[in-house]
Amino acid sequence: MTRFSHVALLGLAFSWLAACSSPPAPAPAQAANPAPPRESLNRLVERYWDERADPDAALSVQSLADSLAVERRFLADILAIPRAPLDEESKLTYDIFRRRLELDIEGFTYPAELLPVEPFDGMPLQLARAAAGVGGRPFSTARDYENWLSRIDRYVGWSHQAIANMREGMRRGYTSPRVLMERMLPVLQALGEDKSGNVFYTPLRTMPDAIKEPDRSRLSAALGSATKDRLLPAYREMHDFIRDEYIPRARASIALSALPLGPTWYAYRVRRASDTKLTANEIHAIGSAEVERIRAQMQAPAAAPAAASQGLGAAELLSAYADLKQRTLAALPGAFSALPQADFEIRAFVPPQDPSARLEYQAAMPGSKIPAVLFVNTSPGAPGSAAPAIADFLQEAIPGRHLQAALQRERTDLPRLRRFGSEPAFDDGWALYAASLGGDMGLYPDEESKRAALEGQLKCAAALVVDTGLNAKGWTHQQAVDYLKAKLGLDDAQARLSTDRFVAEPADALACKMGELDIQSLRGRAQQALGARFDLREFHAEILKDGAMPLGVLDAKMKVWMEAQH
Repeated sequence: MTRFSHVALLGLAFSWLAACSSPPAPAPAQAANPAPPRESLNRLVERYWDERADPDAALSVQSLADSLAVERRFLADILAIPRAPLDEESKLTYDIFRRRLELDIEGFTYPAELLPVEPFDGMPLQLARAAAGVGGRPFSTARDYENWLSRIDRYVGWSHQAIANMREGMRRGYTSPRVLMERMLPVLQALGEDKSGNVFYTPLRTMPDAIKEPDRSRLSAALGSATKDRLLPAYREMHDFIRDEYIPRARASIALSALPLGPTWYAYRVRRASDTKLTANEIHAIGSAEVERIRAQMQAPAAAPAAASQGLGAAELLSAYADLKQRTLAALPGAFSALPQADFEIRAFVPPQDPSARLEYQAAMPGSKIPAVLFVNTSPGAPGSAAPAIADFLQEAIPGRHLQAALQRERTDLPRLRRFGSEPAFDDGWALYAASLGGDMGLYPDEESKRAALEGQLKCAAALVVDTGLNAKGWTHQQAVDYLKAKLGLDDAQARLSTDRFVAEPADALACKMGELDIQSLRGRAQQALGARFDLREFHAEILKDGAMPLGVLDAKMKVWMEAQH
């Protein structure tokens, strides 16, 4: 299960939980001339960025205790800063930071650390992606390889703790759905095989020529040994444990609500993902209406598929995306008054575990000169290999994720929490909204490309229905599969894969449509309020200029902006 935050404690943790609940130590006496609230706030948020814990590493009782203590200490500190005297920019920082802390602390109520493995995300897959060069720093220097060796050691420790936690989960009645664990087994088996083609040997095979002797021989020997003797056995150990011990006791149910604390846990994840006060039933109704609205907009059924065309070669596909990038860059000034300086590269990749992925955006690494990258799946026969997927490009690159992330990171005056932080509904919602701009920007040349953009909208709308149906309304797995086949036209295998993802990551899929609906609503309200004074370019600039934020904070900010335009 994807971890939104550090989460609840193991059964042995009641003693330290009580200790963590004790009042914080008294603050030191204030200086004669205390710092202004803005300076105090900025220093506090910067200190948090340095001290915050890695949520994926917080699995042990002690690490959970330490993480909770940090969150509570910083919440007490920010509550001690008066909000009223702050300027408007600082109030945004205050509201974003306070909400993050409160949600993180609430997350400790729910024991996600007992469910650390799922077949779509999480540490085992993230490490494989990093080995393949996706989702992390590239391997270019001896220091990169030293860091990778340390990361292997950390993963082995994580894996042992994860198995211990899963055993504790079995004891306490918190197990993952059997259908997910059965899907996980072949993934772990492939990642644990000691074969030259294993993705974990990629860093060894691709060591750059810039790494010279004696470092080259030393690192090659160390990396080969660490991979063969420690990393791959950890994946095999996890595989055997799940196969022999866990699956026989995994639950047949699929809903998060079937677990102890499940209904409130799902409600929490809904609020975390979508930043809404709406109930699951209300979101379900919104999704159902959106599905029917979009299907009506698509009008006639899709034309019969044309004869399969031969996919482009990798170089040809990358070149086609480079051409699309130039056309999009030329069209951006018509819809955006503020554009980022940072560029992004377009590279080929073969997804190690998800061959259906078309494009994937990776933002630039904080504090480094490593650029942002749009990865293009160039696997033979991959979806979209015959021509660039325009809507996906707009969503993942420009004016979607890259434009939003780059503008945010170029705000060097913001604390790092805001420069490099994220909010699911804002980030995913903006990306989906960005794809809808292709028509206005003249980038959808035919009905088929417009229909592809609507299909993206439809998928996110259907996610509202299926996710809430599975986790809050008692839908069966087959109900979800049947719905996706009927509304999206998926085949059985695709529908089952999508359903399993909703089961594995409850509420995560709500972010894109709920965020997009909010941005569309803000645009409609601004057009109504400003009339002829409405400027789409300035509206987009205002939405993006302060970075990602909770939708409630965004709505309040945009209300102030609209009022100032009169």
